[in-house]
Amino acid sequence: MRVIPSLPRLATFVALLALAIGIGIWGAILLAPSPPPAPPTAVSDGALRTDTSPVAGWFGTGAGARIQVVVAGLIAAGPRGSAVLAIDGRPARAYAVGTQLAEGVTLAEVRGTGVVLDQGGERVEVEAAKLPPVDGIRTVPPARP
Repeated sequence: MRVIPSLPRLATFVALLALAIGIGIWGAILLAPSPPPAPPTAVSDGALRTDTSPVAGWFGTGAGARIQVVVAGLIAAGPRGSAVLAIDGRPARAYAVGTQLAEGVTLAEVRGTGVVLDQGGERVEVEAAKLPPVDGIRTVPPARP
């Protein structure tokens, strides 16, 4: 006569087997030894700190160096004006007239069309980007009474 195991007994056996395997795997993971710390030379960020300012002027990176300025927005024009500028690819910030943007570079003036920078005594104009016309917006004549 053939013995057929009952379904609840088989399910219990499979569940206990899965539980034992799970406990074994997690036990091996959690109780595994941690790797040794890295040697001190491998922990360094790798950047060599040197002062290159004495030779910076030879290659055009001294006080009169050019910077890249993008006009992101104009807040107010005039002698007390301010503008939103992105300098050398950094995120845009608001700057007031007279603010030093970099070594030897100041925001000299804000106009309605852009800004004027003073770079080592030389005035440089940077235009604000023109926005393209927006489709679908029309002017509507006033209603007649």
